Amino acid sequence: MTASRKHIEIGAASPGPSLRGHVSEAGRLSLPAELRRAVGLERGGPVRIELIDGMIRIRTMQDVKDRIRALARDSGLADKASVADFLDYRAAERADEVEKAGKH
Repeated sequence: MTASRKHIEIGAASPGPSLRGHVSEAGRLSLPAELRRAVGLERGGPVRIELIDGMIRIRTMQDVKDRIRALARDSGLADKASVADFLDYRAAERADEVEKAGKH
């Protein structure tokens, strides 16, 4: 199965082109090489897989770490709190987000 040769641009603002992958009978997912290259997984590596609103989201662990660092920096807690404190802060923030989403 050949993926299209469109230029892939990864960004949060808009989704990129739709490419075809394959899930085997054993449940293995095959991602097109151009997608793996675009996110720095050309030689494989750890990823975080999430189910969000019925969609599968795959992020590199580097992306996850970068996001956590940005949240810590933006929260103002990066220099004054432990990891446990930060995780407690995020859990409370997430609970607030879930509560607000339930009210809308």
